[in-house]
Amino acid sequence: MTMSRKFKILFLAVFLLSFLLRLGLTLVNRQANDDHTRVVELILQTNKLPITSACGECFQPKLYHFTAAMIVESLGLANTSRSNLILAIQFVNFVAGLVTLVIVWIFIYKLPFKNELLKLLAFALAALNPALIGINAQATNDTFAILFSTLALYFAYIFCQKPKIGTFLLILLFTLLGIASKSNAWVTAISILLVLLTQIYFRKTSLKKAVIFSTAFLILVPTLTILNPLNQYIVNYRIYGTPVTSRSRPPLPYLFRYTPGCEPKNKDCRPGILSVKSGFFTFRYISLLENPRNEGVSEGYPAFQTSFWTFMYAGAHSIHFLNYPDTWTTSGTQGFAISRGIFILALLPTILILVGLAIEVLLLLKGSFRRDSTSIQSTSHGLFAWTFVGYLLFVALYTYIWRDFSFMKAIFAFPALLTFPLLFLRAAEPLYKFLSGRSRLSTYLLDAGLIALLILYVLDVSTMIIQIYQLKYML
Repeated sequence: MTMSRKFKILFLAVFLLSFLLRLGLTLVNRQANDDHTRVVELILQTNKLPITSACGECFQPKLYHFTAAMIVESLGLANTSRSNLILAIQFVNFVAGLVTLVIVWIFIYKLPFKNELLKLLAFALAALNPALIGINAQATNDTFAILFSTLALYFAYIFCQKPKIGTFLLILLFTLLGIASKSNAWVTAISILLVLLTQIYFRKTSLKKAVIFSTAFLILVPTLTILNPLNQYIVNYRIYGTPVTSRSRPPLPYLFRYTPGCEPKNKDCRPGILSVKSGFFTFRYISLLENPRNEGVSEGYPAFQTSFWTFMYAGAHSIHFLNYPDTWTTSGTQGFAISRGIFILALLPTILILVGLAIEVLLLLKGSFRRDSTSIQSTSHGLFAWTFVGYLLFVALYTYIWRDFSFMKAIFAFPALLTFPLLFLRAAEPLYKFLSGRSRLSTYLLDAGLIALLILYVLDVSTMIIQIYQLKYML
């Protein structure tokens, strides 16, 4: 697909804007959702990988921490202050975040959609997303998981078009690196395996090659993951009796009845899933608009803290919503106008992504039942449907097990980043064709709504940068 010079310039402008926002937040920030800096410090101090009991985040796979420690040491910063150490390892994620955006840009450019404006908007929605910018500026392992999952999915997309051994090896490499960054990248591995298995059924390549590729992936990914010392599966099994360690789990929630343990009058309560019904079959939108920030209220806690979908929706679109860590918090009604505007306008791309998912699934089902290779090929053998649904189910299961609302992090599903522009375009392009044939005004209104959302995205991040800067240097 070719693209006009004007839109190439606009793509570059969006990229540069996202670059500046990430740079600004990286420079002023010194906090994160979780203390992964301690893991890096222990590696620098002991010259070995810490075990689970050594610190709060030491149970994580350690590709990010090891890489950050090696870069810090090579730059002669091993004995620097903690503030400078945090800044250095945040820059590792800053660079990783930019590489991720380049891959998203290339991917969108290659997609067989013709509407250049929609492609630009799809890229802007990813590049300027406040939650993604926020995590790219924090010293955590999430950005590495997003980067390597994005690379694995991109090369899986290329592989579906033209299977080659070299492309398969890149898929294998980036899948392994994703798992070595964060365990949720296993969802990417499973999605890619399902795609390879469907190629046996539809025989996109010769049956022999399809079987070899899928079998090799099935065997090599678990084997090399277990053997990789950065994952510490063998060490964990020897010390703790399980390859993947974690903290103690609360009782599982009841299906319909309220699960005891979090009374509304308890202001320190972190409710989360109080029952399966209230947690997974509600969307507390009005509660979110009334108080568009994750905090307690006079009655105890807002209703959206007990709704998985509401919490995920808000966390996916706002950098202020989670209201954590300390320097990222606000009080009173500060920032409410921007947040409310985001939560109203973000319904549009969210609905389009969900409609795009429905279209993708229908094409996959059509191809499966009719053995229609064209429909199957157009969905990359279900790659993006499997991945999108897989990550949502993963976060839902994670939340079901742990219940606390702090586990309802939309960022846990962001390794599926590459699916968002694809599903958005899948629904948006036919919608625009339909509306443009009847009323150009309606397409202009849709464009205006999306552009307004992007402006609020920029304001959301900009105000966070200013807030942290003022706390750090002026107060």
